[in-house]
Amino acid sequence: MQTRNDPYDRRSNRGFDANRGDDLDLEQRNRQRRATHRLSLRLWTEGRSEGNLDFHNCSNISEVGMFIEKPTPYALQTLVQIEFNLPGIEDSIKVRGRVVSALDDQNAGASIMGNGFVFEDISTADQALVRSFVKAQQPQL
Repeated sequence: MQTRNDPYDRRSNRGFDANRGDDLDLEQRNRQRRATHRLSLRLWTEGRSEGNLDFHNCSNISEVGMFIEKPTPYALQTLVQIEFNLPGIEDSIKVRGRVVSALDDQNAGASIMGNGFVFEDISTADQALVRSFVKAQQPQL
């Protein structure tokens, strides 16, 4: 049996080498890639990079990162100053995030363009706010 590489496989644009042969590791897809819960959440974010200020829409967040929708995604490994407010919390959260994935019309389709970020520089207080907010929203099993 031969397998085909999926042109929309997001692993190929995360800055890591993806398997390009016909022997695609399908078991890898069965394993959870994320170590933390991801919460679907729509909120406005402010991003600063290389002197530019952009406003974006966050579509999900975890205690270690977030996905921000952006029509022209940042390049992989770009550092961006991100500021946002969590619902019900007055003080804004300020983090520096590194781009770990870039989804554009070439690899993901026009409806979900943007960047995945991992938080690199976040204060202990802001980290605690994000962590407790995400935990409080998590479904209890």
